[in-house]
Amino acid sequence: MGHRANQWLYWVIIGGLCLPLLLGLLGVLLPSFGIDPALGSSQFSLVHWHELLNQPEFWSGLKLSVFTGLLATLLSYWFASSLVVCTYQTRWFQRLQSTITPILAIPHAAITIGALFVLSPSGWLVRMISPWLTQFDRPPNWLTVQDPEGITLIIALVIKETPYLVFAMAAALSQLQPNKTLLTTRLLGYDPITAWHFTLLPQLFKLVRLPVFMVLAFNLTVVDVATIIGPNTPSTLAVTLLRWFNDPSLSLRGQASAAAMILAFSVAVCIAIWLLSARCCGLLRKRLSLLGQRRSSLRWATLAGMLGALVILSLTILALFVLPLWAFTRRWRFPDNWPSSFTLDNVFRAGQNLIELSTQSFSLGFCCSIISLGLALVLLECERLRPKQKLAVIIVFSAILLPQITLLFGIQVGLLYLDWNGTWWSVLGLHTLYTLPYVYLTLKAPYLAFDQGYLEQANRLRTTPVRNFWQVKLALLKAPIGAALAIGFSVSMAQYLPTLIAGEGRINTLTTEAVARASSGNRKWVSVLALAQAILPLLCFYMATLLPRYWTLWRLTLKRALC
Repeated sequence: MGHRANQWLYWVIIGGLCLPLLLGLLGVLLPSFGIDPALGSSQFSLVHWHELLNQPEFWSGLKLSVFTGLLATLLSYWFASSLVVCTYQTRWFQRLQSTITPILAIPHAAITIGALFVLSPSGWLVRMISPWLTQFDRPPNWLTVQDPEGITLIIALVIKETPYLVFAMAAALSQLQPNKTLLTTRLLGYDPITAWHFTLLPQLFKLVRLPVFMVLAFNLTVVDVATIIGPNTPSTLAVTLLRWFNDPSLSLRGQASAAAMILAFSVAVCIAIWLLSARCCGLLRKRLSLLGQRRSSLRWATLAGMLGALVILSLTILALFVLPLWAFTRRWRFPDNWPSSFTLDNVFRAGQNLIELSTQSFSLGFCCSIISLGLALVLLECERLRPKQKLAVIIVFSAILLPQITLLFGIQVGLLYLDWNGTWWSVLGLHTLYTLPYVYLTLKAPYLAFDQGYLEQANRLRTTPVRNFWQVKLALLKAPIGAALAIGFSVSMAQYLPTLIAGEGRINTLTTEAVARASSGNRKWVSVLALAQAILPLLCFYMATLLPRYWTLWRLTLKRALC
């Protein structure tokens, strides 16, 4: 690619990313201090802050968000690291990686709906032990979902985030030399788990800090998962903010803007607490390592974490397995373990509505992943030429580290001002804003590790740099490009709040419809939506693994047939 054209595109992309970020921050910062042109207010005021601090619902929601977000992230990291430590250098490690890959493709809402059908009082877990153990012939009056403490919300978040952290850790291990390190520590007499804690885990945490912080920011500010399975008396702060922003009376907008700023500040504080705690744990680990013990007591915590991870993976499998059961069941009475009969009528009854939602979701995901891939390639090419330039990294990941609820309502103000709200293009733009970081992160390591010697040799043989870039470099990178496209598609499929804010109810997808119908009580229709939401990304991941393997063969066969 031409250097000048690439640099020009680089700064255009940076400007395009900075604009919505600045617009989003100003759109919530100014109304929180009383400056809101929509209400005809232009005077600086702290009235909204006083109203917010005197609002009991705000404090309870903030406490619940911080508690569930931190605990869910801590458990996810503990379970994921324990699973990697205990299965590495065994045949189960490769099986684990192949098992979690499909789970990563499935959106949060689909897994959460499955978890709701498993953990509810009339769910599959209670059915499995009824009536032979519990003597229940009707669902018990238990508060197993949407409990006020947020325990079920924590379980749902851990179910989705543990596989992601396992994937991130497995990818980061390729940058270390774990086999040599473990061999050396084994020769010194250390227990394998103790060796991991004293040598590899501190290095591994430095490599996966960004994915951990992404998980932490998501858990603190998630809306769709909290709406489906989280508490509602009170709800988490993000769900409360959504209700305040959507209130017909615009008088709550200033209060909601102030709360959104506090939520963003809470994310930064929680990240700082995590870093401080990691430093304290590092000092403790160093002190324990100086004692010379070859079998540390940390191994028991690791074994307990592996047991917790196995329980979480079992719940994940049950949650995914129960979706097709409810989608194709005709009758499933409590306390039967299995449906008494199956039917396709549920899918046929969805009919045209399901086709329209699937088409809308697929078109957004496909276009979003293609655009995100093009933007990521330009940014990575500039980063290859100027490795010390980190501006793109900071801006790209600011979009996912900042709370969605904070940015999107500020962006909504700009969309309303420009009269761009409620269009397919505005939804596509917001999807791209949140998909680009994941595509960039997926493609970064293989792209920067590419041997430029192949491209230089091609340029010597044929002086068409742009054509060589497409036919040589990108052709050799077709496997990671396919993976990046699949991840971009699945991330776009999972976007709930950006679709809701930019689409304003005019652009509906499988995700927005599934979240809206999750509390309707119609399990069959909700399962059909969640199943369709899960199948589309799985098909995309399957194509991403299939096409790179046979692409060259198919291309040459087609070329011979045509020529």
